[in-house]
Amino acid sequence: MTISTTTIKNSFSGDGSTTAFTYTFPINTTSEILVIERSATGSETIRAEGTGSTNYGIVNNGAAGGIVTMVTAPVSGVTLILRRNTSLTQETDYVANDPFPAETHEDALDKLQMQTQELQEQADRSFKVSRTNIIASSEFTDNATARASKTLGFDSDGNLTTVADFLPAGGDSAQFTYSTTTTDADPGSGFIRFNNTTISSATIAYIDDAEANGTDVIAWVQSFDDVAGNATNRGRIRVSKANTLDTWHVFRVNAAITDASGYTKIPLTYIDGAGSLANNDKVFVSFVASGEDGAIPGYFYKFATSTTDGDPGAGILRFDNGTYADVTEIYIDDVDANGGATQADTETWGSSTSTIKGFLHIVDINDPSTYARFKITAAVSDASGYNKITVVHLASNNTFSAADELSVHFTRTGLKGDTGATGSTGSTGPTGDVSLAGTQTLTNKTLTSPKINENVAVTSTATELNLLDGVSGLVQADLTKLAAIDATAAELDTLDALSRGSIIYGNGSAATAILTKGSADTVLTSDGTDISWAAAAGGGKILQVVHGSFATESSIANGQTFTAFSTSLDLVITPSATDSKILINYNFGVIDVDADQGACKIRFKINSGSFNDVPPIGGSTNVTRSIGHMGLPHFPNSHIHNAGASITIIHSPSSTGALTYTPFFINQGTGGDTYLNRNERFTDGSDPTAPTFFYAMEIGA
Repeated sequence: MTISTTTIKNSFSGDGSTTAFTYTFPINTTSEILVIERSATGSETIRAEGTGSTNYGIVNNGAAGGIVTMVTAPVSGVTLILRRNTSLTQETDYVANDPFPAETHEDALDKLQMQTQELQEQADRSFKVSRTNIIASSEFTDNATARASKTLGFDSDGNLTTVADFLPAGGDSAQFTYSTTTTDADPGSGFIRFNNTTISSATIAYIDDAEANGTDVIAWVQSFDDVAGNATNRGRIRVSKANTLDTWHVFRVNAAITDASGYTKIPLTYIDGAGSLANNDKVFVSFVASGEDGAIPGYFYKFATSTTDGDPGAGILRFDNGTYADVTEIYIDDVDANGGATQADTETWGSSTSTIKGFLHIVDINDPSTYARFKITAAVSDASGYNKITVVHLASNNTFSAADELSVHFTRTGLKGDTGATGSTGSTGPTGDVSLAGTQTLTNKTLTSPKINENVAVTSTATELNLLDGVSGLVQADLTKLAAIDATAAELDTLDALSRGSIIYGNGSAATAILTKGSADTVLTSDGTDISWAAAAGGGKILQVVHGSFATESSIANGQTFTAFSTSLDLVITPSATDSKILINYNFGVIDVDADQGACKIRFKINSGSFNDVPPIGGSTNVTRSIGHMGLPHFPNSHIHNAGASITIIHSPSSTGALTYTPFFINQGTGGDTYLNRNERFTDGSDPTAPTFFYAMEIGA
């Protein structure tokens, strides 16, 4: 076999469905191929030949290559690499005086060429010195411990070496050692520390005058606040752990720094960070200065959150309301934050003769997204040490915080223009003629001493006059009656305000007025002078009804005392007012099985009290009702007698507590038992039943 290709690997992109992949290079055995899956994040996994879900099968076609079939298709984002991996052994043995083994010899040469190609592919992926360049040594002697967390670089002779115990921060930076103490004092030579062990909560950094290598950096550190025109954002400080890329913290220098004894104090605002620092960690401190603020378009003031009407203080302004949409006055000091006098100018901001005097735009210099815009609607008032500006809110976004730096910009509106001259009066149109005979249409006509003796058709676009359209027989006498109307225009206009259900009446001034319709369930009343709507009185309204039924057969033996059959016959109701009355009605179904007449009496108790607590309608306090056969006919083929009883009582409880009405029964007949709600099949096939129905009704006073 000859080796006619230099290709030793093929690459494929997974799609989640393809499993068969063709390689185009020769291999000696199926074990001399590497199958590698590279994920989208760069991790590499070598797969093995086999039948498992992570394995593959292979068909070797000799010099033409072959096919690798994955058990599981590589998904999208995965790269599959097929690479020849020839073993670095030589297994051909030549025996003296044997015939020359040409085929075996060629196989050995093929294997040697494959090894050479694979070594060349590895060399192509390595970093090398160019053919025209010189490097005396490309080796370093540091062991693993010595070179841990160091970078690979070149020494002063240009030879390979491990050169540092940190990752250079670059830019304007210096190395320090971090201290976890938080005391406001010199942190020690080459040290940096903060006023809080939680770095994200730190507000001051303490930096020694010398960096970790002993170099004096005091002038460099104290230049961090040189940007004076951007007072709260003078620059960014980044503190990075020296031997890693994933631990860093960024701050904003928010004020002037302080030169202390042997160290510098830097006021900070934490911005962002990652990871944590341990005591004695090597760190790099880098600094990037902010640009100076541009010119402020207006006056430079600071904000106060109080809303008191008074002098806000030098260089301060404030609003009269914390809700910007409700602000009606702005209090602005007579000098701005730079100490410049502004009173004479701000007092003119309300001097325009236009209704809107001008527009006031107030914006946070360090956050342009925070602003408030107003229109000035009145003259500015000069108070003691400050001016008061009358405004109407137009728009705003976010809110200002105490001491926020503001740009206050005013735009004046022009003066109101002079009133223009009155235009000339247009010419008067000709007067139309009006004849005295027939029916005339009076449109833009003038009548001089008219006498109307004929019918007149009046047509007008006015709604009220249009009511006369189509009226026939309108004669002088009718117009005379109209002329006699002495109502005022205001009284006639009252008719226009009529709505459904309204009433026209004469009010206390003897003028025409409208009484609009009352609310539901009200009635028209008079106090002898005026009329009005009032709630209906007199009682009789049903406020609530409870009801029930009882169909269980029960019996009453002769001669027993008053007995309550069942709580199912109880009526329970809770009055909604103390002056309500309760109407109670029971319709009892009674059947007496004795041939003789029985006599059943019924009485009531309230909440298990006395029988005498419940008076009947128009009766005595002793509520007893007798019921019996009452002369009713017998049912066919039986001795059963049927009688019903309806009892109504009315009660005035004078309470809103719950009430339970309970009926009690006694049989005082001469025969057998008396039944309530009897249910029995008789010989003639009939099945008489007599269930009991009852209800209670609350009636308003």
